[in-house]
Amino acid sequence: MCPQNVLQDTLRLLQKLLRSPGCRKMPLLVQNTDDVVTAAMNFHSQRLCPVFQVSNVSGQNLDLLKQFLNLLRTRMEAMESEPAEFQMDDLYSVPGVGTVVSGTVLRGVIRLNDTLLLGPDALGKFRPVQIKGIHRKRLPVKECHGGQTASFAIKKIRRAELRKGMVLLSPLLQPDDSCCWEFEADILVLHHPTTISVKYQAMVHIGPIRQTCTIVSMNTEHLRTGDKAAVRFQFIKNPEYLRTGMRMVFREGRTKAVGTVTRLYPQTTGNPTNTKCKVAKMQTQRGPRETTKGPGRRGGGRRGRKKKRDPDEKPLPDAPMQT
Repeated sequence: MCPQNVLQDTLRLLQKLLRSPGCRKMPLLVQNTDDVVTAAMNFHSQRLCPVFQVSNVSGQNLDLLKQFLNLLRTRMEAMESEPAEFQMDDLYSVPGVGTVVSGTVLRGVIRLNDTLLLGPDALGKFRPVQIKGIHRKRLPVKECHGGQTASFAIKKIRRAELRKGMVLLSPLLQPDDSCCWEFEADILVLHHPTTISVKYQAMVHIGPIRQTCTIVSMNTEHLRTGDKAAVRFQFIKNPEYLRTGMRMVFREGRTKAVGTVTRLYPQTTGNPTNTKCKVAKMQTQRGPRETTKGPGRRGGGRRGRKKKRDPDEKPLPDAPMQT
């Protein structure tokens, strides 16, 4: 555990944040098994927030945390009858295997040798890929169901072409309707030193997606601590695959805001503003620049050079004045 004075300050700040108008949670310090049962039984009400004081060095209270996790009910349904959807959390390059992605199957069933759509890329496009291997808990399996975490080996894909937040979708879905540059969300500002206005930029976290966004518009002129508003955001680098109802976190320095995605704007006004594809396209259209240095240019020829004066050379006498 950390020093006692630091621990008390952290607990005091945490309780103040949980009881603020933005959260309105009731903190519960879990210290024994009875507190674990009480927290697990009332956790679904979303009013109670259990607080565990855990030490990774000595292992203190880790048993209480494991008991609490085992008592929780499943929040995600398998939805095995729906088309498959997989969200990437981590990326690896394994020698002898190739590119491996790990994450969570949000719905449906993914089987070995299935062909799924991978994307979105820098331009918001999807490409078909084949699953050549599935591992769960370090063991090879033949299929993976909704709500389970797994690792997939993908054929003919380099690690550099992937990023966290990309998805694997069934060909039955229409990913272009959910791939967007801009989206709208209802946010609540937990803390901000001054005011938030249009064109403000900060880091947005939506699941495994992490990207800087710009505020395009909002239904109020300014936002301060404790304010709520409907805000329209725009990604500045890559389009992302989103769904309505996803939770988001908006942060920058000490600024913190939370919200929920309410509306998507699929491929409307957003343009790739910082992608390598756009830069390469512009250079191809303009062609290579030709630079030549003529004798009259600075640094080229003798015209731009100055003759050095010899220190032993005597100056010429002045010419007599004529009257």
